[in-house]
Amino acid sequence: MTHRLGALPLAAAAPPVALVGLLMTGNITPLDGVHLGLIGLIAAGQLAWHLRRITLSRLLLWPAMAWLALSLLSYLLPEAWMSQADWQRWTARLSADGHLNDWRPPLLTLLCLSLLDLALLARTRANLGAPLLMGGAGLALIAQLLVPHPAAGLLALAGGVPLIAAQACLLLGQLVDVLGGWRTSRRSIAKALWPSLLLVALTLALWYSQHQTLDRQQRQESAEQGQRLADQLTAEFDDHLAAMRRFAASWRWQDGTPSADQWAYRAELYRRDFRYLLNIAFVGPDGHIVRVHPANEFNTPLLGTGLFQAQPEGRAALIPALRDGLAGHTGVIELLQGQPGVVYYLPVPRAEDGRILGAVGMVVGLRSMADTLFHRVLPEAAALSLFDGERLLAHQGTARQPGPWHHAATLMIGELPLTLISRPSRDALLARRPRQPEVTLLAGLTLAYLLYLALFARHHMLMQHRQTRRSNRDLRREVRHRARLQQEVEWLATHDELTRLPNRRRFLQVLEEHATHRPLSVLLCDIDHFKLVNDRLGHLVGDRYLAELGRRGQAVLAEAGGVFARLGGEEFVACLPGLDAEETEAVGHRLQEALAEAELYHRDGAPVTLSAGIATLEEGLLVADELLQAADDALYRAKSLGRDRIERAETRADLSVGGS
Repeated sequence: MTHRLGALPLAAAAPPVALVGLLMTGNITPLDGVHLGLIGLIAAGQLAWHLRRITLSRLLLWPAMAWLALSLLSYLLPEAWMSQADWQRWTARLSADGHLNDWRPPLLTLLCLSLLDLALLARTRANLGAPLLMGGAGLALIAQLLVPHPAAGLLALAGGVPLIAAQACLLLGQLVDVLGGWRTSRRSIAKALWPSLLLVALTLALWYSQHQTLDRQQRQESAEQGQRLADQLTAEFDDHLAAMRRFAASWRWQDGTPSADQWAYRAELYRRDFRYLLNIAFVGPDGHIVRVHPANEFNTPLLGTGLFQAQPEGRAALIPALRDGLAGHTGVIELLQGQPGVVYYLPVPRAEDGRILGAVGMVVGLRSMADTLFHRVLPEAAALSLFDGERLLAHQGTARQPGPWHHAATLMIGELPLTLISRPSRDALLARRPRQPEVTLLAGLTLAYLLYLALFARHHMLMQHRQTRRSNRDLRREVRHRARLQQEVEWLATHDELTRLPNRRRFLQVLEEHATHRPLSVLLCDIDHFKLVNDRLGHLVGDRYLAELGRRGQAVLAEAGGVFARLGGEEFVACLPGLDAEETEAVGHRLQEALAEAELYHRDGAPVTLSAGIATLEEGLLVADELLQAADDALYRAKSLGRDRIERAETRADLSVGGS
């Protein structure tokens, strides 16, 4: 709850931070409005999430995600699937004067906002990739700080500092909120997150490298296209000038001024191929226009015009042509037709004596020439400008959404250099631009996300497997412990703890197990004068004597194939299936010998002895109590006859076996 309270002000601060920052710049564009709307929706959805209003959060986040996804498609879809013109038509429905770039965020801003939105839609759950989504958003934030702003290339990559600060607020708010929630999965997150984030970083680096490479390629292609246009026009004009020189030379065999029909017929052949020629005139030796073609409303009034007076800027080229027979041009001047142009004067010397008959004047309208050049490029594809130094001669194209680059190419009109400035439009460049960098970015991010999910699931499963193994191990240990306790309880229920011999209960069970054996003998014994041992030597010594008798008795009886048990106090009993009374008595003597070998003594130094009574069932049914009673009676006789001896219950009456 504390973390959640800390996340609320961060999420709430994101829209005001962006708004205040944009207001301080003093120029809010339509795209800034889109940014504010997206940040506002995501911030509101994040606030609802922090307050655990899940349904409200999704209602706010999905519209933002839809807009971001549509914007991402505009970067990704190939031109053949969805052209820039198609996108522009859709954009025009939102705003008549709008452009696609006014409605879609820069790519890194788009990426960061999308990842933040997806992290919330994934409910910030680690197993759904929320740590990677937030980490990717953080890397996108860092990338926005590193790339130039505004972008020098074709695509805008990052927003301004206010937008970056707002995105940082949203990211910090999400991180603060999940600090406690990921605690149990932090090891799985760490194992999966770092390799995946490294892949995201490499993807961003590869994408940016491809982006820069494409920018360089497109810039170079644009420059080459502009230079090709200039070179084509230069070559065309050189061909035209050479043709006009031949045209001028063809009049050398004339005796005088060509007739109007001759001039119109032959001049039309040349003008048909070079439409930017405003006219082709024959200038007499006195500088007056004698013939002109085409004879239209602009050119016919020029007949008889004295060029020395009407066009003084051309004197420097006309005089050498008429006087010295030297070809020349006027440079860029204001033509009589009312547009800038160049006039080439080609002398016509007579072939016989070299006398100058006049000069052919070739009037090139630069605007007309620019039109022949510009018609090869659509106005919406590029803006073209023709300059003579700093003077603008002609221009074509719109300035709406111009591209980031312009290129200058030199074209030669004869010996006159002009400059052609070309600036491709952004739409034309985007239409020709491959989508490889953006596809690489999306594919790399998708692969990183899948890698995170795989690594997280693998490590989580390993952790669960280890926990299961640990639980099973603990369970097995508990089962063994309980089984051991059960065995101890069961053992204590059937054994004597001091001597570790079977107790009375277990002995009766053994006796019942051998109920069908015949003969079946029972030997009942105890230590003589054992009370004196306890009274004079103490109970600890008495317990030791009992334990020693139990150990030695168990060994003797095991050798004889019987069972030795403690009935209680100093009384011990043995079950000897298959042994008759005589054989049982022999076992009793071995038991007395074993006790003697133990060298156990009374306080007065007398050795500890043992008395025993034997009862043997030769036939009939076993009644355990009667058999034990018979052995006890025999033991009593042994005690009465002086102890340290063995007596048998020899007769049937001694056994008192009822019903036999």
